[in-house]
Amino acid sequence: MTQPKSALMSLRMTPEGKALLALCAEREHRSMASMVEHMVHTYAANQGIGLPAPKPAKNTTKKP
Repeated sequence: MTQPKSALMSLRMTPEGKALLALCAEREHRSMASMVEHMVHTYAANQGIGLPAPKPAKNTTKKP
């Protein structure tokens, strides 16, 4: 199951860059937003970049 998308990002790029992104997305049968996310994940994996593991939640149950 994929994660729900909740982070909004806006960016400006050249018309040529946008056209290239559209061509890449079309070739991969993706939306342009999905293509950007895929490119970021692929780049990060190739460069050995990863997010730190999330910290475990603190136990919030009350003891009797």
